[in-house]
Amino acid sequence: MKKVKKSIALLIVLVMGLGLLAACGSGDTGPAADGGTGTGAGTGGGETPVPTVPEVGDAPVDGANLADHIDLIVDTALQIVNPFTLAGTGAPVAWASFMILDRLLEQPEPGVFAAQLAVRWYTEDYQHFRFYLRDDVYFHNGDHFTAEDVVWNVEFAHANPGSPAFGRWRFVDTITAVDTYVIEIVLTEPHVDFFFDIANYYTSIHSPRAFYESQDDPTWGHIGTGPFRVVGFSSNDFLSLERFDEYWGGPAPTRSITMWTIPEMATRTVMLQNGEAQVSFSMTPEDLDFFEDSPDFQTFVVRLNPPIILGFNNQGDEIMMCRYFRRAVAHALNTEDISLAAMGRWAQPPWDGNFWGPETQFRLENMPQRAFDLELARYYLDRSVYNGETIEIMTAVHYNIRASEFIQLLLGDVGINVNVETTDISGFIEAHRFDPEDDSRQMHIFAVGMLPVALQAMRTTFYPGIGTNRLNINNDYLTGLIDELAATIEPDARRDIAHQIQEFFWEDIPAIPLWWRLQGIPAVNGIGGMRLSADQFNYCLRGIFWDLDQAPAHLMP
Repeated sequence: MKKVKKSIALLIVLVMGLGLLAACGSGDTGPAADGGTGTGAGTGGGETPVPTVPEVGDAPVDGANLADHIDLIVDTALQIVNPFTLAGTGAPVAWASFMILDRLLEQPEPGVFAAQLAVRWYTEDYQHFRFYLRDDVYFHNGDHFTAEDVVWNVEFAHANPGSPAFGRWRFVDTITAVDTYVIEIVLTEPHVDFFFDIANYYTSIHSPRAFYESQDDPTWGHIGTGPFRVVGFSSNDFLSLERFDEYWGGPAPTRSITMWTIPEMATRTVMLQNGEAQVSFSMTPEDLDFFEDSPDFQTFVVRLNPPIILGFNNQGDEIMMCRYFRRAVAHALNTEDISLAAMGRWAQPPWDGNFWGPETQFRLENMPQRAFDLELARYYLDRSVYNGETIEIMTAVHYNIRASEFIQLLLGDVGINVNVETTDISGFIEAHRFDPEDDSRQMHIFAVGMLPVALQAMRTTFYPGIGTNRLNINNDYLTGLIDELAATIEPDARRDIAHQIQEFFWEDIPAIPLWWRLQGIPAVNGIGGMRLSADQFNYCLRGIFWDLDQAPAHLMP
């Protein structure tokens, strides 16, 4: 993404539409919104030529005066880098995984696949796959990587249902090592987006020996084949990495990296100002304004694909399941004011009624947005099952907390009593996993995981049984559409299915889009080599470097 020094041009388009009548049961209908389709990358069959390892962002110039060490700040707890455990999720986990571990394929941009552990791959029907693997790869513990290691990782994922790794590998019916460096995979059914699955950090390849030697210690998952190896770790505190000189892809430009988990906003700012860290992946809007105006820093800006939503528990109590109540809430929200209160100019409010990610395949544009209309909100509330009960909104992160407090006031204006419960991100994630028996939680504010690939977004975020289904959706009609999307190869047919899913969302209102976050990433001058994208989970920091010739004198190491 391009650097922004002095100003950010924000395109804010607010399209207001009228809400349509709905009932508390499942019988309400309304005219479907007509609109165009978003662009998205498909996958092609056939044998892929051997690609070169792609450059990761801007590479340092030859002879540059590079720093040996870089400190990174994250605000989201990094509990463990291990997709076989429920704690092994979150954006910082993904960034760490990409530095420590390799996958069969990588995805430098949506729909584009490049070699990592596999150098060629072949399929004719998206159900039967053959992968040819590298023969020059070693784990950090010295073991030589072979096809048997891939087989073990897939079988181990199957033995851990509900884990993030299981969610990606679960459609594998059989996997066979037909040679030392060749594997064959047969899926339970055709799956056109299987390449996206195996380019995900959840499908990184871990050392089997590390598990057998330390299976009671979840940090066994930190042994991989990537360009960095773990030399220090304290859960929710720090992760220290050191360059792995035997890496098959050549040495990384930076010798060592430490990722610090710093939940306190003021501390993150001071660390960056004092030179205790060089990059921060989370700042308040006020602090972002400061760093953007400072001549010593640069700001990288990314509009993230997942929207911040106000979500309902879609297996909740009768109030949560009442569509009249959901409509009342939707019409009581002034999303432009909410986004400004939460993040100022670092947020883009909704321009239509669709919470499908703007970079997600097959987006249906111009879906009607439910207007901010207090009279209409009261109309729906009077017809709902709501009877003065206190509704709980749970959230985490400073900007979401601001939004929840503002929403508390807006809903109070129409007669909905709200209690805001705040927690840290770990507590939020623990409280909002898929659980068909949990009808106690009610509403929450958080980012909904809209990945650029439509099927992956649906399976990760809305499929029953997956822990990251934080909206607790378990709808047979929706699940059937997702399964149909997975089994359909023809692009126009896939687009039609994706549009049906979006129309279902619009009518059922499982969540209300509040804004899209413009993530500002302040970094000291001279930092480069980060590959950023609209999918925050796809940030790749393997190539990060710090050119000291561009660094301010008082911030030098």
